Amino acid sequence: MTMICGRKIIALCTSRVYDAGHHRFIRVLNDNLTKFNYRLFIYTLNTDLYWNEEANCAEKCVFDLIPYDRIDGVIIMDEKIKSRTITDSIVERANAAGLPVISVDGEHKGALSVRFDYAKGFESIVRHVIEHHGVKHPHFVAGIKGNIFSEERIDVFKKVIVENGIEFDESMVSYGNFWAKPSRAAAEELCRRDKLPDAVICANDVMAINVCDVFLKHGIKVPQDVIITGFDGIDEAQYNVPKLSTVSTDWSVLADELSKAVLDYFGRQKTEGLISIMPRLIPNESCGCESFMGTSDTYLSKLNDSFYRYQDDIRNLYDISVKMQMSTASDRVAWCIYDELMHDMCIIVKKEIFDNEHNYILEDIAPAGHALLYDSYRSDRAILDFEIDDIAPSLEEKLKDIHPLIFNALDYLGKNLGYICYSFKNYDVTDYTKTAQINNTVSMGLGGFINMQYQLYLADKVEKMYKNDKLTGLYTRTGYERYYERLLEENVSKDTELTVIMSDLNGLKQINDTFGHNAGDIAISAAAKALKSATPKDAVCVRYGGDEMVALIPGKVDIEKVISSIDAFLDEYNKNSGLKFTLSTSCGAFTDKLTADFDLQYAIRQADRRMYEVKRIKKQRLDIINM
Repeated sequence: MTMICGRKIIALCTSRVYDAGHHRFIRVLNDNLTKFNYRLFIYTLNTDLYWNEEANCAEKCVFDLIPYDRIDGVIIMDEKIKSRTITDSIVERANAAGLPVISVDGEHKGALSVRFDYAKGFESIVRHVIEHHGVKHPHFVAGIKGNIFSEERIDVFKKVIVENGIEFDESMVSYGNFWAKPSRAAAEELCRRDKLPDAVICANDVMAINVCDVFLKHGIKVPQDVIITGFDGIDEAQYNVPKLSTVSTDWSVLADELSKAVLDYFGRQKTEGLISIMPRLIPNESCGCESFMGTSDTYLSKLNDSFYRYQDDIRNLYDISVKMQMSTASDRVAWCIYDELMHDMCIIVKKEIFDNEHNYILEDIAPAGHALLYDSYRSDRAILDFEIDDIAPSLEEKLKDIHPLIFNALDYLGKNLGYICYSFKNYDVTDYTKTAQINNTVSMGLGGFINMQYQLYLADKVEKMYKNDKLTGLYTRTGYERYYERLLEENVSKDTELTVIMSDLNGLKQINDTFGHNAGDIAISAAAKALKSATPKDAVCVRYGGDEMVALIPGKVDIEKVISSIDAFLDEYNKNSGLKFTLSTSCGAFTDKLTADFDLQYAIRQADRRMYEVKRIKKQRLDIINM
């Protein structure tokens, strides 16, 4: 038996842990199993995949977090996940690790199946409507066309009505896709028919509630004019008007049976089989039976309390997301998350999401490990390196508590960013409900931060390309203007001098013609380095033309020393470069007071004129030497 921190671990793979019935199921299952030293790791989606196997859902990465080599078994909620591709993958990986698997509402090779006998349960309510209430003209609102559960219930409907002497035809079936809007459309179509059915039997409660509402809005009384029934026994059925006749697939009963299956089969060699649970018929007002309330009103009060508390939190969570997106650095992102709403949880992220020179959302970046971005149990808010094999920080302490750990994948635009681990110390449905919104808050916050940082990186890169010459690293003619404006603003009232030095490379054309333009580029780059090294740190150096460079130097400066430093730099360069030609420059300078009337272009022209005078003199000397 494999253990983590002395506990036997079961991975529960599911979706929407905050749904009322599912929440009760988790509570009962966990309470049952913790008595035998089991702990639940819940890996959950926040959305249903609706059997869309092509859906690109980054949330499904949560199932990649399952440590198959360190746990003791897997429970898969097939009907909650609603993706055969995903559930098959989980079963295969568990089997490969030699782990027992229990599939709820699904059948997989290598897995024990635990499921409600939906066919018999549905048959019980169809027979109740046809045989107990004597309905002769029934109609069935099925789920999704081609869905196994929907088609099974159509077959049951046909079977029961035929056995009771009612001839079936296709007009007796509509499709509501198991959901509100399409079921309302189906109900509207029924209302337009010349003759209403005696009863509308729906494949689930959500559709029955919506069909009932449409009929009542059309003045059709339920059950006096038309009987309406549902199936699956959700809590909302008891608060419908009239209360809905349904069949209860009781989550508590499922949890009890699943607990027995875990204790009976985990640790044994048996890996396949079927445990069937009979749903319970609950006749109620919508079929004309006596009113029945299955749960106390405390559920409604809790639901209302959860709703209003949840609404109050939405704005705060939105603010957290915005602050994360507008953060200037990764450590500031972490600080934004520290809020009383973000309790009993930690956030582990992929370190590569903070690579500002790449956009993680749009690019494939090599893995760089993981980091603990946030931990509500720590006062230290630093981002720490984290080994993903550790699952969660202070795991042993977390497992001392009997409540399950809940894992949610963080995703943004189809890319997985990391995950959140919730470690609630209770079963408060409000906390479970907020997991989806918290997950969305952190995902949006991180995704927005990644995009914002990359945009700033690109903007900075574009600005550098705009203001800096690629070959020399000096400012371009257009790029230095804003820096001259700042220079003028800072010095205009200080009686400061500004010296303009124009430096021009000697013999560039001959270098290009003799040795090629690559050699010319080397020469220009060297001349730029010479100018930059010879001028003070507060000087602004500009590539003004092809081989012309300008330095703007505020304050007192020894011009001859600067020019001598340029010559010395190039002399040293010539000795060590191994080039087949000699580099030299000619320089001219102009100095004047930096006033509001200072004419920079005039100053540059004067420095340029004096530079050409120096160049002319140097050429004459060279001509005399060569005579």
